[in-house]
Amino acid sequence: MKFVKSLLFVATSLSLNVAIGQNDKDPILLKFSDDTVRLSEFRTVYEKNNSSNQIAKSSPEEYLDLYVNFKLKVKQAIELRLDTNPVFIQELNGYRSQLAQPYLTDEKTKDRLKRETYERLKSEVRASHILIRLEESASAADTLKAYNKIKKIRDQAVKGADFSELAIANSEDPSVKNNQGDLGFFTAMFMVYPFEKAAYETPVGKVSKIVRTSYGYHIINVTDKRVARGEIKVAHILVRFNTNAEIEASKAAGSKEIALKDPEKKINEIYEKLESGTSFEELARLYSEDKKTANQGGELPKFGTGKMIQPFEDYAFELKEDGAYSKPFKTQFGYHIVKRLELYPTKSFEEMEGKIEKNMSRDAKKLYTTDAVVARLKKEYDFKEQKNNLTPFFNLGKEFEDKNWSGSGIKNPSAVIATYANQRITNQLFIDFLVKRTADYRQMDRKILITKHYNDFINETILAFEDTQLERKYPEFKALVKEYHDGILLFELTEQMVWNKAIVDTTGLEAFYDKNINRYQWPKRVEANVYLSNTEKIAMQTYKLVKKRKKKGLTPLDIQSEVNKTSQLNLELEEGKFVEGANKYIDKSSWVLGVKKPIVIDEKYGVVEVVNVLAPGPKTIKEIRGQITSDYQDFLEEEWVKSLQEKYPVEINRASLKLIKE
Repeated sequence: MKFVKSLLFVATSLSLNVAIGQNDKDPILLKFSDDTVRLSEFRTVYEKNNSSNQIAKSSPEEYLDLYVNFKLKVKQAIELRLDTNPVFIQELNGYRSQLAQPYLTDEKTKDRLKRETYERLKSEVRASHILIRLEESASAADTLKAYNKIKKIRDQAVKGADFSELAIANSEDPSVKNNQGDLGFFTAMFMVYPFEKAAYETPVGKVSKIVRTSYGYHIINVTDKRVARGEIKVAHILVRFNTNAEIEASKAAGSKEIALKDPEKKINEIYEKLESGTSFEELARLYSEDKKTANQGGELPKFGTGKMIQPFEDYAFELKEDGAYSKPFKTQFGYHIVKRLELYPTKSFEEMEGKIEKNMSRDAKKLYTTDAVVARLKKEYDFKEQKNNLTPFFNLGKEFEDKNWSGSGIKNPSAVIATYANQRITNQLFIDFLVKRTADYRQMDRKILITKHYNDFINETILAFEDTQLERKYPEFKALVKEYHDGILLFELTEQMVWNKAIVDTTGLEAFYDKNINRYQWPKRVEANVYLSNTEKIAMQTYKLVKKRKKKGLTPLDIQSEVNKTSQLNLELEEGKFVEGANKYIDKSSWVLGVKKPIVIDEKYGVVEVVNVLAPGPKTIKEIRGQITSDYQDFLEEEWVKSLQEKYPVEINRASLKLIKE
């Protein structure tokens, strides 16, 4: 039913451009019970569902009948209070939340960031960095200490000090022990947004300005930039170094009988076989010690810069054409030979846009989902903050650190700390917000913590208010939510009245079957076995066996098994009841009991064994379960619509339809 349900919403996703007006040129089109529908509402739905990309179009008159039935069903659903069901409310709220996202997003900023990211994806940056760790909620004193430390290091780097030595001596990134601060090449969406931005904006050979991320303070030394290499798919053969366990086992044995392999010699011998013409895939299957890929010829998933260890990436991307393979090379895992399978250049923006939006970092998304929108709304709603509004919160003492704190220490809870759109934000509202935050953090620097929570509080408050204004500000949003509202109700009621009823109402289904049994009749049929083969020799062998089948007590499957002893491709078998036109071999045979000599059609031989000839008669419900259920659903639908039309007589102003252009 989920598929059916999705169809009800197809129309709602076609457009957000709806214009609803009620003036002299917008007459009432429908009246039923105490409800009315104006022409503009019908026009909106009609035009949306008969747009230029629709294959089957209908006239306004034709579509009106469907629309009337739809409105009557929704009317009944509301009278049955289906719209008060908690499941319905939750589902509608979920859809509304999705529909609201474009209105709570700064599309210009979002599009700029996506384009910016795509341009960065065309190139790759190699950089080293030094990190001084700092928690986001660090105190002012700790923040200043960390900043002064990174500033001093940067001053040394700018004056020419060796960056790798500075990194080894000062960086608090654990990986510095292995890479001396060198991050290798990377591209967009690989690092957090502030780091990425600084790396791409810093010229080669220069040190960046100090960068703050969620990890702390960084300085970045950009050492190289190049055109992006895209993605590549390769296969590899790996010979691992001897493991510690193997080495220990050899030592413990104290005998040359347990000889450790020579990985370099082994990879060179494999390479010699490759050069002499043995296929790469076969050598990978036989000798590669990467057990996950050996049976697939060594094939790895496609990858781009930064996804594999650097030597492996470099050897792979240096291969100039598909099918080319490298000489043996060494990495930290052992010795490899790599074969290029396919190179994937950077795709167009249109092809990449969805992936870019999905994978942009949290920092980048915040720029267009929160910061930019809130900044716009603050201007629109004339947001104003009272002077020193947070001072009472900054001055909170130990009572604030109590996990059961609920506002003690704030003497005037009703005091206004900010206003917007004729709304008042009081101390109490901020207290309520703080109470819900994690109490474990309350021992941190008071001013930094309160300021951070306050900013989050204001953002959430303004965005929540804007969410309540969407129907008022955007008629197209209101219309779209209404369509989803009615669509969900229609689905729920149709499920009750038609779909589920047709499945569980066996008595009604049987009565419908009995009343319409003439619609469900078999013509003359034959019950037969059809044996198919590619050669006349096999066909004759089969024919002879089938002639003796009953006498020897053999089944058709026994015949097939016997003939297929030499090859599973010798004989195919079809068993069943066939009407005329269902099987070309049966159509060409006489419908007389017994086995027929081989018939050749399109160079394939068929032996037909007629088991029974069946006279015309009714189909059983079991035989036509799917068809009879569908027909019964159509019947229930028709009866339901008739009852609705009787319950809610409809007045239609058909003359007004002339105002709609087809």
